[in-house]
Amino acid sequence: MKKQMISTSFYSALSLAATLMLAATAQAGPVTHVVKNGGFETQTGSNLGGYCYTYQAGCTLADWTSSGNTVVIGANSGAWGGPSSLANGQTGLGSFVLGLQGTDAKLSQYLTLDAGTQVALSWFDAGRSNWSNGLQSYEVSFAGASLGIFSNSVGQGWNQHNLAFTASGSGALQFRSLHVSDFDRTSFINGIDAVASISQVPEPQSFALVLMGLAAVAVARRRSPRA
Repeated sequence: MKKQMISTSFYSALSLAATLMLAATAQAGPVTHVVKNGGFETQTGSNLGGYCYTYQAGCTLADWTSSGNTVVIGANSGAWGGPSSLANGQTGLGSFVLGLQGTDAKLSQYLTLDAGTQVALSWFDAGRSNWSNGLQSYEVSFAGASLGIFSNSVGQGWNQHNLAFTASGSGALQFRSLHVSDFDRTSFINGIDAVASISQVPEPQSFALVLMGLAAVAVARRRSPRA
């Protein structure tokens, strides 16, 4: 019975040590939303039922740079098949969406990140309903490295994508339409968000917790009688 009680005491001390060590090392860094204007609500030149190409005079999109046929589209625009009328688009879509039309339309935003930053990227996409059959594809990249290629079918409802990557430093987050034969094919993009966090080195008081845990194990072992 005595052996069993001492053994229980030893393992309790070991459990305490493990808990203290876990508390010392599991320190999450600060979390920050690093993409600005990810819903494309801050813009000029369009309205709820209209649209404008960002290369046109008077058509601006805050915080983003673009080239090619990138389009700021009103969520109820009939000319674009009514993005808000697609499945899952009735609520939370906002007043505007972004269109990547045809070939090599680019949308990018420079993100200032430290090396080793963990980034959780998410966004929604959908397919324009009033074009001919086929797929429209686009590539997502960061700092020139591809994160994946995605495709939208005609009239596809709104879907959310999620992916994670580790940044080696700052760079441009880019969405780029790929080569297609039908100019009117368009991917709708909306709700881009990137949550960044970086692990922190444990502070001195955290190392003290680790030492306390190890000391507890050592004391328990010294008190244990030899068989």
